[in-house]
Amino acid sequence: MKKIFLILILLFSIVALKAQYVIIGDIKISGNSTTKNSFILRELVFEKGDTISKQDYQEAITSSTNNIINTSLFTEVNINTSTIDKHVTIEVVVQERWYLWPIPQLTIDERNFNTWLENPNLSRASAGVFLTHNNMRGRGEVLKVLLMLGYNQKIGLSYEMPYLNKKKTFGMGFHSVYTLKHEVNAITEYDKQVFLKTDNTPIQRDWITSLQFIYRPKYYLHNKLQINYHKWEFADSLIAYNPYYSPDSTKSTEYFGIHYKLKLDHRDYKPYPLTGYYTDLVLNKTGLGLFDSGINTFSIKSTSRKYFHIHNRFYGAIGLIAKKSWGGFQPYMIERGLGYGRDYIRGYEYYIIDGQDYIVAKSNIKFALIPKKTFNINFISSKKFNTIPISIYLNIFADAGYVNNKQIFSPTNMLPNDFQYSGGLGLDLSTYYDAVARVEWAINAMGESRVYLHFIAPI
Repeated sequence: MKKIFLILILLFSIVALKAQYVIIGDIKISGNSTTKNSFILRELVFEKGDTISKQDYQEAITSSTNNIINTSLFTEVNINTSTIDKHVTIEVVVQERWYLWPIPQLTIDERNFNTWLENPNLSRASAGVFLTHNNMRGRGEVLKVLLMLGYNQKIGLSYEMPYLNKKKTFGMGFHSVYTLKHEVNAITEYDKQVFLKTDNTPIQRDWITSLQFIYRPKYYLHNKLQINYHKWEFADSLIAYNPYYSPDSTKSTEYFGIHYKLKLDHRDYKPYPLTGYYTDLVLNKTGLGLFDSGINTFSIKSTSRKYFHIHNRFYGAIGLIAKKSWGGFQPYMIERGLGYGRDYIRGYEYYIIDGQDYIVAKSNIKFALIPKKTFNINFISSKKFNTIPISIYLNIFADAGYVNNKQIFSPTNMLPNDFQYSGGLGLDLSTYYDAVARVEWAINAMGESRVYLHFIAPI
């Protein structure tokens, strides 16, 4: 009797356990006239025949939807499901973007839009054409051709193949750009860029070519290895103005470098994330001894960001950026402290903080004034353009950072080797084709209070 009772309990447990699982049946894809089914299937965190617990099932659907959206190839993604006897049929419905963009370009040679607004001058503009195909052959391959004339002349070509093998884990690409500049940032004085200009002949020529290898063994884990070749030529006036601009004050230099980036990206929506996390590790070796260039540096840099839902319409985010360099002297042409790209302290947009090592902490609390809503413009017939998502957020922020500078090119720079901080308020707009616009008021440690404009997510 006891054995029968134990067997009944065991059978009941097995039945109850099975009742908590679903089995993935057919997977159907629609709406993709250009993109291959195999490219979309690669972003799903399940396959046909997989058994998934009901507890993890909805999370798998959400993660798969986010993965497809984050390829930046679709304006809309929906995963519909139907269940019969625990067998789930999956239907992935996508709306493709427009992939070929022959866009006229007008660029200003500044670190950010705010520095140009401080002294607007269209004579420092360059015009040209930027041809981009973001989904060649329907496999997510990206081709870019750039031709710029005007203030700076530039010609470039790049091509990236994200997947080469059947498992879609290995890819390759190359990149080459040749640039002629008539004005460059020659030195930093009073913590601001000082530009030097030539009228007839270029003040600087540079050519960079790279070959890259991509390895993505898991959905959220990315590896990229780049082998770079960089060649520079400088005018006599530039070296005379700042002898530390190039190694040993030479008028030309060339070197090879290796760049490796390990990235773990688990954000819900990359252009403007609300939940999830991101972290990376970047190793950069400049100068491999193949030329006597006088450049021999190595750096480690890491960026981490965490995004979380607080309550109702409230969200939070924190970020940390840190860099450490080795190798002795770094010429001004390659030295990068804070003030370039995403590595800056809000409220210091008009400044450069030179140095070889730095750390920055950022924090945000935001409120969704208008949570994500989608509007359809009926008079536009193409579905690639008539669906417009809009989200608006009000946020409060605080940043802090420190830059270590061991080589002082100008004694007028006061921001390195001192603690810097800021705080303020911002209004963010996230919309069409991954576009982000931010208006922020910030006050920094020097007591300066200004309004700034940006076109990337705050953290």
